Amino acid sequence: MRHALVTGATGFIGHHLVQRLLAQGTIVKCLVRSKSRSADLSQLDVTLVQGDVEDCNSLAEAVKDVDVVYHLAGLTKSVRECDLMRVNGEGARNLSLVCSQRKCPPILVFVSSLAAAGPTLDADPRVETDAINPISSYGRSKRVGELAVIEFAGEVPSTIVRPPIVFGEHDRDVLHWFKMIRQLGIHLTPGLHNYHYSAIHADDLVSALILAAEQGGRVTGDLNDHTGIYYAACDEVLTYSDIGRLIGQCVGRSRTRVVRVPMFMIWGLALSCDFWARLRRHPTILNLDKAREAAAGGWACSAAKLRSHTGFVPAMSLDERLRQTADWYIRQNWL
Repeated sequence: MRHALVTGATGFIGHHLVQRLLAQGTIVKCLVRSKSRSADLSQLDVTLVQGDVEDCNSLAEAVKDVDVVYHLAGLTKSVRECDLMRVNGEGARNLSLVCSQRKCPPILVFVSSLAAAGPTLDADPRVETDAINPISSYGRSKRVGELAVIEFAGEVPSTIVRPPIVFGEHDRDVLHWFKMIRQLGIHLTPGLHNYHYSAIHADDLVSALILAAEQGGRVTGDLNDHTGIYYAACDEVLTYSDIGRLIGQCVGRSRTRVVRVPMFMIWGLALSCDFWARLRRHPTILNLDKAREAAAGGWACSAAKLRSHTGFVPAMSLDERLRQTADWYIRQNWL
């Protein structure tokens, strides 16, 4: 029977992963920063280990007696770039280090991001052999995390998975798309170009992570060797506008109006949001880092390599997954 540790288990992807692992009969440990914020997990048959990716002592305790570690913990936004680097970069290095100190190191699956590789300027999705060019602080911090995992490749069997936009039940970041479209019937689209995007539902990402642990390749110490690095995404690649129209259909809108917002307006709003975030010392969804990503091009990737190596196939189409998510939001009165 597998014993797994999940970092970032209180997040929405972590929620989906823990549920799946338990359903498969896996014994699950969850690294949590505060047990008081883990009420949902405490209702499940899991072991809670209090700790932090910045604390190697707590990590050493967490990785005891586990066969596989799913590293989901991280920051997607922050007021300061140094916080992103500390948590996403150094956190991955700390975890790799304590795994390497085990007599029999566990398999480490590191959930990175398409942002660690960078945008695409045309409709061709990214593949693993493409050149790396992160353009945001978030993307650079996830790339530093990848490099930390690669640094310990000779000691810890590790696999890196890069998802694009992740959505699904319990997610609050993508929720604002659904809310605006359902309530106002409009979908704000950054810039004037029809850039293409990939996405993946959290349940399909969980399938990819488990397959990567069980059947995926492992990274090597050679930065030119892409073994053990995978993109995980739905098959469909759509423009940002088309994604909005699909969401509109899912939330009952007969017509969704796509409103293109010039980038100079987005930069101005992002600057204002950043200023406000620094005053409150709390990050906002829109900030200068996200504006850089919006202005850089498309964000599409191909899961062909993951499919070839592990047999990964999304359980449903993107349309069906968006509808599933919308139905859940509606049942929970989130919209």
